Amino acid sequence: MKRSIVAKCCSILTLVGVCLLLAIPAQAKTFRLVCQNVNAIDHPGYIVIEQLAEDVKKMTDGKLVIEQIPPGGMVGSAQTLSATGQGAVDMAITYGAYHGGDLPVGAASFALPGDPRDIWEMYNFYYEHGALDFLREQYATRNVYYLAPAVWPGYAMISKRPVSSLEDMKALKIRAAGNMARMLSNVGVGATFIPFAEIYQAMARGTIDATISGSHAENHLQNLQEVASYLVTQDFSSAQTLEILVNKSQWDAMPEEMQAAFETAAQKASLHFTRMFMGMTKTAMQDMEEAGVEAISLSDEAIQEIREASYATWDEIAEADEATARFMEMVYENLAYEGYSIER
Repeated sequence: MKRSIVAKCCSILTLVGVCLLLAIPAQAKTFRLVCQNVNAIDHPGYIVIEQLAEDVKKMTDGKLVIEQIPPGGMVGSAQTLSATGQGAVDMAITYGAYHGGDLPVGAASFALPGDPRDIWEMYNFYYEHGALDFLREQYATRNVYYLAPAVWPGYAMISKRPVSSLEDMKALKIRAAGNMARMLSNVGVGATFIPFAEIYQAMARGTIDATISGSHAENHLQNLQEVASYLVTQDFSSAQTLEILVNKSQWDAMPEEMQAAFETAAQKASLHFTRMFMGMTKTAMQDMEEAGVEAISLSDEAIQEIREASYATWDEIAEADEATARFMEMVYENLAYEGYSIER
């Protein structure tokens, strides 16, 4: 039912956008946006933005043109938020974990370790329960307009060495970012940050032994089965969020019809992103096992310790600042609405 509601609503939005938002005045200014993407060019998060660029160009009669550039094209991945706000780039496709030091609520909204909500519940949280409106207010303080979230399956672990316990994990050099790294630290597991696009080389060279960074579909997409030997079957969170961001000065200068077309195309891109990952996830683990990677599971004891550490980490996350505290309250309220019971 949740999937049906979201799909129908977004289908209606797309049709309305195509039918009614073509009337950009012929004399309107042409906006040319340079969009830096933190994802590699074969990643769904890059592919769907290519389609978004085609869509908005058609919907605005060529008055909105997006040029996408790959990771590091103009700034480092960790600088995409500040660069977007300052106008060094006009648009960014990024993750809140990358700019959590500057805007803590971004890291909280990216992915919460242990969060049980699925993809469709997360979309409802953003669009039906006020999360996106709240985040737009916070990102506006950095001169950034949060155009749309794109949600996909949560964090999974792939490793060069077998793991079944926290002691096994403590012996590894693990790539993790943001609050996932914080949670690992709370159970005594060290983590290091490496840009997402560099994980394959880092694992091949032995800079890291494992990664808890994306879904197994992403691990397969990066060909990590070539440099790793084990995949952990349990996820460390159920969903995570990609951000589509625009320089707010550019956004505010656009006519309303163009803004509406842009938002409609972005929502279409978000659902396209989700559908791509859902399809990929079905086959990724099987394909990696066929390539020689062994599927393993963490012990029940390790899972319980990680779950307890995850929820304790939520309290730490909420202490970052007032905005993050309010966002975490919204999370708890949404969990209760969806029927989850989380002890505080």
